[in-house]
Amino acid sequence: MYELKARSHGVPVVSVAALVQHPLNSLMVLEALGIQSPVDLKGKTIAMAGLPSDEAYIETILQSAGLSIDDVEVVNVGYDLMPAVLSGRADAVIGVYWTHETILAEQEGQPVRYFRIEEYGVPDYYELVLVTGEQTIAEQEDVVRSMLGALRKGYNAAMRDPEEALQLLLAASPDLDDEVEREGLELLIPLWTDNGNVAFGTQTAERWENYASWAVGQGFLAEDVEPQEAFRNDLFPPDDSATPEASPVS
Repeated sequence: MYELKARSHGVPVVSVAALVQHPLNSLMVLEALGIQSPVDLKGKTIAMAGLPSDEAYIETILQSAGLSIDDVEVVNVGYDLMPAVLSGRADAVIGVYWTHETILAEQEGQPVRYFRIEEYGVPDYYELVLVTGEQTIAEQEDVVRSMLGALRKGYNAAMRDPEEALQLLLAASPDLDDEVEREGLELLIPLWTDNGNVAFGTQTAERWENYASWAVGQGFLAEDVEPQEAFRNDLFPPDDSATPEASPVS
């Protein structure tokens, strides 16, 4: 949740919608290495992009397995994450999406295993959020509300007919791989509404506060950031339709 980091530097941004209800970030390893759980990472090399949260994620995952950062070698490879692990320069990589890069690796004939970070000690958080500025909300709230209404309408339509949504995506971006996007969409759709348990866009103070508390403890977020000011949950216009039941991608 880099909105918190931005606010700690005086940038008045606000999250107005959670697009995905749970983290997509994961720690990925090649299946051939035989790493069954994070405890098997002892003595291994883990690649990261160098984001402020990367090392904190690694440390937390290792702690959940009774290890420490001293038990592994961490290397900064920038955004060459996939090449680092597929080439063998690293045994594991943090910062790849389990809804995308894992599929790409499988397509390249490299079966992988991944560990979702929220299952190994990292607080659950919203991976993708829609952000705007406090001034924009103050001066153009009607525009923000209209945008959110249209966004929700689009996501609901995609849940009702994911195949049509996929074809529209491919038509707009023909360079995308049909099968990668199809498999990724199947994984993503349940995350938009937490399997239908919440309305699209939902955010809770509890989740923001839990993540902020953890980030402060990890040392990459200032203590004076108020997480409840980093999001707004009240800007969606009224919705007459219930959250649709997701259909499979054919």
